[in-house]
Amino acid sequence: MAKVQGPLMSMSASGTIGKSITFDKRGHVRNRVVPANPQSPDQGNVRQMLLGVQKAIKRVGATVIAAIKTLAPTSYRWNSFLLQAVLGAGSSEFIASRIAYLALSQAQRDSWEAEALALGLVDQSLVYASDPVISAGLALFAVSRALYRLGINVADGAPSGTNQIAWHDYYIS
Repeated sequence: MAKVQGPLMSMSASGTIGKSITFDKRGHVRNRVVPANPQSPDQGNVRQMLLGVQKAIKRVGATVIAAIKTLAPTSYRWNSFLLQAVLGAGSSEFIASRIAYLALSQAQRDSWEAEALALGLVDQSLVYASDPVISAGLALFAVSRALYRLGINVADGAPSGTNQIAWHDYYIS
């Protein structure tokens, strides 16, 4: 049921009238839309990738955030800018990061996993996704590669199988 304060359209209105028109709190009026959530495998794959990367982005430290803010256009939030850099167009950068991560030896991947767990990251999966689980180490590796590509941390070199501790230390700075 719509809630109206004052005459309609003069003060404020929010809610839905007759299952056809919706008023939002910002004063916009639109047709009522019933969202669909098909939970298809393709949708699950994208959501799973976003979930893993976003959890990793939440763990970056103040130094990293300040560096990202200096590069991000003023119309972007720092985390959206970094998310775009991690994923790339059509997820191309994330896919490249996954390929590079899987090319590491098992011992090197285990080391990235250990560093990610030290940050409090955990593997991310959705039951309706058909892609493999986004491991904590992969998420950390993908964000680190984006930071390197952006020129934010070039001192430690491109993320590889030998510098995961340096990246962990920079990541939380």
